[in-house]
Amino acid sequence: MNEGKSMTAELDAMAVAVPVASALAADMARGGWASLRGALARFLRRDGEPTVERQLELLDTAERTLADAAEEDRDEVRRQLEQRLVLQLAAYLDRYPDMNGELAALLPPSRALSSANSPALNAQNNRNSQIVQASGNLDAGSGGINYGVAPRNPRA
Repeated sequence: MNEGKSMTAELDAMAVAVPVASALAADMARGGWASLRGALARFLRRDGEPTVERQLELLDTAERTLADAAEEDRDEVRRQLEQRLVLQLAAYLDRYPDMNGELAALLPPSRALSSANSPALNAQNNRNSQIVQASGNLDAGSGGINYGVAPRNPRA
C-alpha cells in the first residue's frame, strides 16, 4: 500500500515539475532568467542557503550556455536544460511534497495548472474541419499546420 502512495506522489511531482520546467526553460531562452532567479531561490529555500546557492549557480551556468549557444544548437540546449529542471524540481518535490502548490505558482498565469480557469472546447456539427486545442503555444516548428489547403510556400 505504501508503494502505491509513493508512486502517486512521484507522478504528482512530475505533473507539476514538467510544465514549470518547460516555462522556466522558455523564459530563460527569452532572457527572463534574472526575474525568475529570485522566485526560484525562494521556492528552493528549504534546502538551506548553501545548497540553494549551488543550485542557482548551476542554473546560472546553464542559462549562460543557452544564451551563448549557436542558433542551430539552441533547441537542443534548451531541451537539455528543461530535462535538468524537471529532474531537479521533481527531486525537490519528492523531498518536500507540500511544496507542489508553491511550485505551480511559479507558472505564469497563462500557463497555470488549474483546469478550473481553462477554457472549455465544445465543437458541434463540424464536418470537414479540424479542431486543435492546446493549453499553451502551438508551434509547428519550421514546417506548418495545413488542413485541406496547399502547404504554404516558404519562399513567398
